[in-house]
Amino acid sequence: MARQGRQLDQRFTAALMTAQVAGVHLGISQNTIKEWIRSGDEAAVMHSVPPPSPHGPRLPFIALAEAQILRELRNAKLSMQHIRAGVARLRKLTGEEYVLATRTIATDGVDLLFNAASEVAPEWVRAVDGQAGIRQVVETAIKFVSYADDGYAERVTLKPYGAAQVIIDPRFGFGQPVFEASKVPVETIADLFYGGGESVEDIADEYDLSTEDVETVLRVMARRAA
Repeated sequence: MARQGRQLDQRFTAALMTAQVAGVHLGISQNTIKEWIRSGDEAAVMHSVPPPSPHGPRLPFIALAEAQILRELRNAKLSMQHIRAGVARLRKLTGEEYVLATRTIATDGVDLLFNAASEVAPEWVRAVDGQAGIRQVVETAIKFVSYADDGYAERVTLKPYGAAQVIIDPRFGFGQPVFEASKVPVETIADLFYGGGESVEDIADEYDLSTEDVETVLRVMARRAA
């Protein structure tokens, strides 16, 4: 995709969430997300856009897709120093600024990431325990990302919701988390329970959901006040 096209694509430009809200839905601490979007002397490993207000959202959809890869790299105990070095080298090798959110990662990019990482530092090739390779880390992460015909991410399945199958897709729910099948926003479910006082059973019946799905949403959304 040309740079001009990205400037018009809301996946790259529309601010959807704050770090705190994104952290709830992604299962990542907001401080970690803030670290990923902080550039300092180097380019940030996760993208952000100018917020519409001083405390407004600054994370576009594409950043949430990038977070999938970054989360798994960190779960594999890789240091941020080596992650930043690996991402920088990948960008240089591919010429792609959004390399962590492209289909390249899901195809030949897995080998590319593995090979590029080995040229950066041994820690990129194997995690601290000496077992988990970068290939396995990336393959785990991309299970939660779907790609559009242009090669960039278009949908993220939110891992903390498990079998409830909650997604973020800019085409639905104004880019906020919705159930994949019905496109019912999870915010609606939480508001009915916490604000409206409706029971789990009544909510499940009203929106044709299982009580387990409703309970999962409430458990994840309860982190908003944590």
